[in-house]
This record gives sequence, C-alpha cells and structure tokens, in this order.
Amino acid sequence: MTLDVGIVGCGAVARHHVPALRAARGVRLTAAFDVDPAAAAATGAPVAGSLEELIERVDLLAVCTPPETHADVAVAALGAGRGVLVEKPLATTLADADRIVAAAGGLLAATGFQLRCHRKLPRAARGVSGVWSGPSRAHIGPLLDRAVHHVDLWRVLLHDEVEDARAVETRDGIRLEATMRGGGRPYVDLPADGPARNELVVDGRRIDLYAMDGMLDRLRHPRELGRGGPYQAAFVAQWEAIATGSPPATAADGRRALEIVLGA
Repeated sequence: MTLDVGIVGCGAVARHHVPALRAARGVRLTAAFDVDPAAAAATGAPVAGSLEELIERVDLLAVCTPPETHADVAVAALGAGRGVLVEKPLATTLADADRIVAAAGGLLAATGFQLRCHRKLPRAARGVSGVWSGPSRAHIGPLLDRAVHHVDLWRVLLHDEVEDARAVETRDGIRLEATMRGGGRPYVDLPADGPARNELVVDGRRIDLYAMDGMLDRLRHPRELGRGGPYQAAFVAQWEAIATGSPPATAADGRRALEIVLGA
C-alpha cells in the first residue's frame, strides 16, 4: 500500500521533503498547497486550492508551514482523520504542542526529526557534543530552529532524559548545554555566523552530518551522490519509516524537545 502525502507550506524545508517523497518507497507526493500558488506548483505536484481540499485528497499531511502555524494546520488534519508529519519545531509554545499531541489520539503523528535516521550515527553513545552553524530563521532563533534536533539526539543516543538545560552566550553565538539524569553533559554550539556546518562528536569521533566521508563512502552510497548526501538521505529514510506506520519521532518527542529548549 502506498501512502498518499500532501505537503502544505512549500518553502525552504519543503525542498528537502519533495525529493525525499519522490525517492522513498511506500509514499507518494499527491498534492501541495501554499498561500503562494507558484510555490506549490514548483513542487511538481498537483496544486490544491485550499488546505481543506489538500486534507481531503491525502492520507497524511507534511506540515512545513511557519512554526507558529503548525498547531492550527496539524489539528485540522488530525481532526479530519489524517496523519501528520510536523516539521520541527513541533510548535513555538507548549500550549500549541499540547494541542497537537491531544488531537493525535491513535493517529500517526510524527515530528520531523530526520536525524534519528542518519546513517552515520550509532544507536547509542556515552558522550555527545555538537556544532550547527549557518543561517537560522530570525523570527524563531537558533534554539528552536536547530538546537531542537540535537536535543532530540541526546535523548536517543544517550538513552537518557534531560534533567536540566541552559543556554549560555558565547563569543560567537549560543551554547545549549544540559545535564542528563544519568550524569551526561551534552552540548551544542550555535554560532551566529559562518558557513553551514552540522557536526556531532560522539564518544570522541567527529561526524559530519552534511558530507560524505571520502571516496570509499561515495562508492558505498552512490545513490546519495548529487542528491544531498547523507543529510538528505535521512529525509528519505524518515519517510520510508513513516510509510510502515513507525515514525522515527512522535509528536510527543517533538513536545519534549520543545519543552527542553523553551526551559533553557
């Protein structure tokens, strides 16, 4: 069975989801909607005339609108019995995140934490730190835009929960650091300027989440060449997991990451 997926919000993040939906097994990009019809048409999918029409035509909605609108869009889709993948951050307030979680009920409700599917990451770790530089959406800032991804990975890789987190200013941006219940001390640096860079150091090993690792890696993963490398491949893997009914990260996971970041 193939899952018919609609995408709402056809801006920057949709540029990752559209090719992933075309490459992933078990899903089909069926329709798109945006307040700018030209942006929706640029996806190459049939354009819906309204959000309501889009919801009617699909099994699941990829919510890629601005974060402050996520809750209204996701609740509308869930209320119509459709599943959702809500891009990160799940919302910009805990109240809105709670609305999504409550509306989900027994429906498929995922948060877009595709890094859980990144092939270069291990299943478990003892220590994690990272850096993610590059442009952030100014109206939500780097903590909501980027740090939520790493916060989610701390929980997954360390198999532990965040006890407390704090954001501290650095000479070139912000560091989000945490203490885990088991004593771990993960952190992520978020420089305000500089080239796009997304890296983890896992148990002392540096992992570039954007790039392929030399010629041998290219030979082993030829499908990633010219298609966004392992970072984009994680979007494909995320959609294939959703197609089986097993989203890598749930709406509850998205709420928890948001709670940690907002409380820092």
